[in-house]
Amino acid sequence: MKRASSTDELKLILDDEMGNIVNAEYLELVLTPGFVDKRIYAIYLIETYHYTYHNARNQALVATRPECRDIRYMKYCLKHALDEAGHELMALHDLKKSGYFSIDYKEMKDSDLPKPLMATEILIAYLYRASTTGNPLTRLGYSFWAERIYEYLSPLMAMFGQLGVEKSAMTFLVDHSAIDAEHAVEVDRAINMFAKTPQDWEDIEDCMKTSLRLKAKVMDAVFEEFVKLKKGTSDRYNFLNK
Repeated sequence: MKRASSTDELKLILDDEMGNIVNAEYLELVLTPGFVDKRIYAIYLIETYHYTYHNARNQALVATRPECRDIRYMKYCLKHALDEAGHELMALHDLKKSGYFSIDYKEMKDSDLPKPLMATEILIAYLYRASTTGNPLTRLGYSFWAERIYEYLSPLMAMFGQLGVEKSAMTFLVDHSAIDAEHAVEVDRAINMFAKTPQDWEDIEDCMKTSLRLKAKVMDAVFEEFVKLKKGTSDRYNFLNK
């Protein structure tokens, strides 16, 4: 199988990966009219909050590694971490606007939200590993898809709107997408500047595919938890029924 050696080739691989995700059985059920309700959006936001909380932190760790010798790449990682800091608050804001949360972030305790689902924990753990071991360029693979994922989410965003989610409660998906459009350009520039060897490109591609597939598992887990909630068998998210 041919490996990517340019951002254009990475994008083609990403298109293929997203095509596989879009054709998943769970997504077909989610998009079936009448099958889901606003509670699935709340679960999505909580899991999104959990993993997004760590994005700035694991990105910054790349810059602390002794192997990160190019000062330009070190600065890129720190700037990107700074730009990402606090983005999880958009998900929390949307959760509150949707009527499922009322606690002020500054007063919030870990126990005020359900713990991350196992799939979310695995994604978080993988991104810390990608940020702290192996090739320091690896994490660029995650950024490559994460900063441009919104161009693939139109059906999901339309569905949330049909469920009655107001635009003011979709800042993570709508406002965030405008921010990330600029970041996507910066990520492409960073990859083209710092990826010098076939191994660099391979590591970036592998991280892109692995982290994206793990994110797909998070979405599957969100759906499975919603089905439990619908059946009345969810302990983790039963507070959404109140």
